[in-house]
Amino acid sequence: MNRDYHILSVSELTFQIKELMEGSFPSVWIEGEMSNFLHHRSGHMYFTLKDDRSELRSVMFRGNNQFLRFKPENGMKIVAQGKISVYEQRGQYQLMVQQMEQAGIGTLYLAFEALKKQLSEEGLFDLEWKKEIPPFPKTVGIITSSSGAAIQDIIKVLGRRAPHVQLILRPTLVQGAEAAEEIVQAIEEFQSFQNVDVLIVGRGGGSLEDLWPFNEEKVARSIHECTIPIISAVGHETDISISDLVADVRAPTPSVAAELVSPSRENLIGDLEQIFFDLNRALGKQLQQRWQHLDHLTDRAVFQQPGRKVVRKRDRLETAIHQLVQSAQYRVKMSQSQLEGAQEILTVLNPQNVLERGYSIAMTVPEREIIRSAHALGAGDPFQVQTARGKFSAVKTNDMEEK
Repeated sequence: MNRDYHILSVSELTFQIKELMEGSFPSVWIEGEMSNFLHHRSGHMYFTLKDDRSELRSVMFRGNNQFLRFKPENGMKIVAQGKISVYEQRGQYQLMVQQMEQAGIGTLYLAFEALKKQLSEEGLFDLEWKKEIPPFPKTVGIITSSSGAAIQDIIKVLGRRAPHVQLILRPTLVQGAEAAEEIVQAIEEFQSFQNVDVLIVGRGGGSLEDLWPFNEEKVARSIHECTIPIISAVGHETDISISDLVADVRAPTPSVAAELVSPSRENLIGDLEQIFFDLNRALGKQLQQRWQHLDHLTDRAVFQQPGRKVVRKRDRLETAIHQLVQSAQYRVKMSQSQLEGAQEILTVLNPQNVLERGYSIAMTVPEREIIRSAHALGAGDPFQVQTARGKFSAVKTNDMEEK
């Protein structure tokens, strides 16, 4: 019997279904009623989510359910987040739950996740926006309830570690419908006055609804836009809020926030003592080296007989003076020789000396220009003759041939 099709085994078909379903539903939010709940001794939770028409087998492993804020029970309406998987041994698909809250609270988690994704895509959580907390703030602003446990914890920690730090409390509501607006207003007031070095914004622990003001968009944007460094301290260590993500630093609790802005007085004193010790040791080492160098210098002969050094310096000075005088005298003699040579040249070139040898100079009248040719004058033109012993006037009588 010829077949042009491939026969799948049960395992092969189940595996293909598994690949298809898990790839199509990597993360879903599902609301339903819990039934058939079993908290296994292994720590894993097995249950069924159902509505009036369908059921969905579900499992929440121990690594995820240990952080639940409530005790699951049959008949409870919940909202769960997880991914669809296929249990191959039975060929059943199921929901692998990663987060779970009671219905109503679950909608808040949906809003939380949506806002977190939006602000993350806008870059509000990026490290480039994080401002450094000053290591030694003088004044700390606190935005929280004036009657809550958070302010008492902060005052207690700062009083013990850094009583010199000044606190400015701006009391606000920290839960309820009006809390977010008050928190934003408090941040803007500190921003306007610029009278603190760092801000602590937060409250003690509570339910998701109690902490919700710190998950609102207006609070997140106000923290992001504030130029004062902000520490977010909302709830307990396991609580994560939008304010924590956008703030410059996240503190697990208000007490830890107080520690971050208050280096311990004992630690500061210890650091100063260590610096003093290191400085003292370094100065001592330098002093020893200087003393050794001085001892080496004083052992040299110049320090033993300082007069010899003076004599050497005097001899060098006298030699320099002698050389300077010789150089000056030589320059004077060279200048005299050059002057005498110039005088001899001037004497040879002096026209008077030529006249002394019997020569004379004929010049026109009245221009007194030297006559170099007989044709320079016409018949009857007067001219003047200069001799070594005087001069006389003459008149040209007739033209002569120039030779």
